[in-house]
Amino acid sequence: MKPRSSFFSAALMHRLFQIHLHDIAILTLPAGNVFTPPDGSVLTAHDVSDSAGIVAAHAGVEHRIPEKRMQQRLRNGLRFIRFDVGGVPAATTWLVHGGSRYIDELNWLLPIGVDELWIRDVFVAPSWRGKRLFTGIAAALVGLDGGPPRRVWSDVDWVDSASMRAHTAAGFQGVARVRALDFRGRLRLRSALPPWPLPITEIDTVSRWIWLCGEKSRRHQELLA
Repeated sequence: MKPRSSFFSAALMHRLFQIHLHDIAILTLPAGNVFTPPDGSVLTAHDVSDSAGIVAAHAGVEHRIPEKRMQQRLRNGLRFIRFDVGGVPAATTWLVHGGSRYIDELNWLLPIGVDELWIRDVFVAPSWRGKRLFTGIAAALVGLDGGPPRRVWSDVDWVDSASMRAHTAAGFQGVARVRALDFRGRLRLRSALPPWPLPITEIDTVSRWIWLCGEKSRRHQELLA
């Protein structure tokens, strides 16, 4: 008999017991490690800061962002970028520009350098999928704003093989694989904090078990983006 998939088992556990396993890869693209897209596509990056423009950009790549999430990201200082090819929207992403990336599944607020970027939620228009556009996006981000090359960070579900392949093709390198077992969205058993270049101070950085209640729960909701 063919064994059931791990995905089915995880989905069943979540449905029956509200237990969910988060399995996340943290990756980085060093400033000098960029590959040229094979199709030679030239992307133009546009900062978009108004709500209407952000909604329109998402629609241009056939995606919808909930109003609440958009406003939370803007309040938390995330930066929204639209990428065009030949004047036509091809992709969008949110960026942590300096500051810290809150990985809510593990309740870590990971700081990055003032000139570094952390990618959040890249969406590619259907007509550009499968054409290694992400490689061009990564290259554009390394040189964003016309300054010196910068380091770019990202995090990906370990089981998302397509995204992992795209990151590898763009030159990203793995920094850590981290996991958290989530019980009903409140109690979490998580990996040990990986070595990090900057001090991490938020919520509870040391405990392997974390219970989200009181001030911890309030701060968690505030940092969500």
